[in-house]
Amino acid sequence: MQYLKKEVRERILSAAVEEFKEFGFADASIRNIANNAEISLGNIYRYFTNKEALYFAVINPFMESVKQTIEKEFVFNDRSMKEVSEVLVRFLMQYSDELMIIRKGNSVHYDAFVSYIVKVISAKIKEMISGSFPEIKEKISNPDFYDVIAESFLTALFKILRSGNSLEDQERHVRELITFFFGHMQDRFYHFDIPGTTGL
Repeated sequence: MQYLKKEVRERILSAAVEEFKEFGFADASIRNIANNAEISLGNIYRYFTNKEALYFAVINPFMESVKQTIEKEFVFNDRSMKEVSEVLVRFLMQYSDELMIIRKGNSVHYDAFVSYIVKVISAKIKEMISGSFPEIKEKISNPDFYDVIAESFLTALFKILRSGNSLEDQERHVRELITFFFGHMQDRFYHFDIPGTTGL
């Protein structure tokens, strides 16, 4: 009886991350993954029944980490935006490969992922601004206002992650992005006046 080896499985997963990151789910090659993991093509199917099973093995732990990190770390109560931003930067840099795999992957999974993240970020933005600037409810009438901000942020974020720049440059660019989107955000509405748009 042959036993599956953890070390071989880890090699397969590592090779799969690189393959999915570069080519996306549709164009990824199981043969390439097997070659890069230095095992036979037939042997790879002893560990994963097909390409989809391998894809899920890569992204499922990440999706769980996303949920746990958001629930435990992305908390604004008694934390400054700078502190929350640092958590976000560390998280994005740690999982940059997985983010791009989902971005290039099956559109159904990407759409579900983006919808979940937008919902969470939108709620956090609303929580942050409303907590320090209650008058925001009187200033903003668009019910999709926070979703728009969250979606715009994610679009810009993915552009940074797929830029091909060094991790150091990406980290700097993410910090710049966070500062632009969320830095002193509540202050922007004190002079906000819709009727005459004099505060714009």
